[in-house]
Amino acid sequence: MTPLKALLLDVDGVLVIPPVMFGAALTPRSAAQAFFLGPFLSASIGQADLPELLPPLLAALGYVGTPEQFMAEWFAAENHPNIPLLNEVRALRAAGWPVYLATNQERHRLKYLLQNMGLGQLVNGEFASCSVGVRKPEAAYFELVQRELGPLPRQIVFWDDAPGNVEAALAAGWAAHLYTDVAGFRAVMAGL
Repeated sequence: MTPLKALLLDVDGVLVIPPVMFGAALTPRSAAQAFFLGPFLSASIGQADLPELLPPLLAALGYVGTPEQFMAEWFAAENHPNIPLLNEVRALRAAGWPVYLATNQERHRLKYLLQNMGLGQLVNGEFASCSVGVRKPEAAYFELVQRELGPLPRQIVFWDDAPGNVEAALAAGWAAHLYTDVAGFRAVMAGL
């Protein structure tokens, strides 16, 4: 008997496709770049709470609102679900595929994605970096997810828009694919 396959999907650039990522819009400013490459990483693996990390960044940016207001603007600015892909994923889940998020996120945005954007209704669960304590493309991320899921590595079908994450998943033995568009996703999944 063939083990049950599992579908794992990245969020940003795959399930969510904002015209410009909020952090990317800020990164020309050195303070924002230093924040996302520094303190933010600890929040993305669940070791710090984002609102507590934001005040120095907000001061450097001249932002006069609260951390919560800043996060609300950030999350709303990236609220651009990839509706055609979500429809494909719903059909796959209805056909019996277990579906999970495989994403680098801190806990507040993860909650927003699951509840406000409705991704929680799309998936069976999530493997966000803040939940598992490690980020993609680290090998430990794929090992932890593999242990949790249980099927053979080749039974895990993984989609991401970052080549480094796809390469790391391939190295872990997963059936990993670079996401570029819905048509490419549909063609690959139809063959499975």
